[in-house]
Amino acid sequence: MKNSIIYAIGNALLDYEYRVSEDFLNEINLTKGCMELNDRENHIRIHSEIKNKFKDIKVMPGGSVANSIYTLAQLNLNVAFSGKVTDDKSGNIFIKSLEKIGVNTKIIKSNMYETGECLVLITDDNERTMYTYLGSSADLRHEDISTEMIKNSKYVLVEGYLVSSTTTTDVAKHAFEKASALKTKKILTLSDPNIVKFFHENIIMLMDQHLDMVFCNENEAYNISKTDNLSDAVNFLKKYSNEIIITLGEKGSLFSDTHGTVNVEAIKANPVDLTGAGDMFLASFIYSREKDNNVLNALKFANHCSGKIIEQYGAKLSHKQDYLDLLTI
Repeated sequence: MKNSIIYAIGNALLDYEYRVSEDFLNEINLTKGCMELNDRENHIRIHSEIKNKFKDIKVMPGGSVANSIYTLAQLNLNVAFSGKVTDDKSGNIFIKSLEKIGVNTKIIKSNMYETGECLVLITDDNERTMYTYLGSSADLRHEDISTEMIKNSKYVLVEGYLVSSTTTTDVAKHAFEKASALKTKKILTLSDPNIVKFFHENIIMLMDQHLDMVFCNENEAYNISKTDNLSDAVNFLKKYSNEIIITLGEKGSLFSDTHGTVNVEAIKANPVDLTGAGDMFLASFIYSREKDNNVLNALKFANHCSGKIIEQYGAKLSHKQDYLDLLTI
């Protein structure tokens, strides 16, 4: 009997949100709408510059699949998470934020580096661009992953961000291999267009494990398939996964499996910050599928929830009741 819906493995980061100008993104050579990695020295310098130029909007625990797990826990599903932090203030805030809402955690405290940080830079068009210093997240190891949690979960969820280093790519591969042996289903989220573009070989290595679900957005689908045609991208992804779920922004979302492809239109929203839209979409899709296993309902619910998250700042809603209110559509 699986007692957890999802065991997620990903980066444990503290998110700092700022509203910035596009000129500033150009000054620091960032590609708008994507995530890029930063080293420690440059991160400290850039973050100091940002603090002097712009006022922070929100500071909160982040990380892609950690955001999804947070949502599922707030919707009262049993979930688990593994990542790595440092035994510092930021690391302790991260752990407490998940444990407080009932997430079963195996989060290792390192004495190396600092807990990772993500600078979430929001421009006037509400697009978010991320500059990430992984810190101790990059030190995640095989032994930090719980075989027991894999065994006791219906799904193992891995974020594509882990493929940015050889060490964490191996961790993701190890988790999927364990999941296959223990008959636990495997989910991969491609995470970011730049991750897919620059670490394409590592992503394909994970997808070669043959997955049960792949989540991505349209640009990630194009980058992984090396095509500019959505139908071709879907057919490419179906070689590696039983189910494909692609978010299409204002065009809605689609689901594809061996039975065919269905599209659902987007819900009208008034966005102020696109941070966390994909993380919320994944969580709400899984939640709905667990409730009635109806793909059409799951896409509609996920579109609704991701529309709500972009109408406020940050990747998390403020209160548990805000999450429960999502169920009233």
